Amino acid sequence: MRTTGNTILITGGGTGIGFALAEALSEAGNEVLICGRRTERLDEAKRQLPKVHALPCDVADSGGMQALFDWATRYFPSLNVLVNNAGIQRQIDFRTGARDLLGGEDEIVNISSGLGFAPLAFMPVY
Repeated sequence: MRTTGNTILITGGGTGIGFALAEALSEAGNEVLICGRRTERLDEAKRQLPKVHALPCDVADSGGMQALFDWATRYFPSLNVLVNNAGIQRQIDFRTGARDLLGGEDEIVNISSGLGFAPLAFMPVY
């Protein structure tokens, strides 16, 4: 992957890991878009990173996802990288069957590996 010259969308980009990625990727010469639920956090991120574009939205909400899609595709047609950093986690009781697992559309499935459970320092992607 090219590390410069991209247009990158980072969900959950107003704080924490998302903000750190936004900062590093912006400084590396990428156009960076961030989104998050808390407007005040996005405003602060934008103050610290004036080149970054920000949109308040909740990607766990279908309306928020649609608003993000519409904004990104309308104003940033060169968008070519997604860093899916936002999300929620629910406790699932598998003894109740699929009811809890299929109880909504507020979680996004990301495929990973066992390194998510037992990470190795020389493989920082997980």
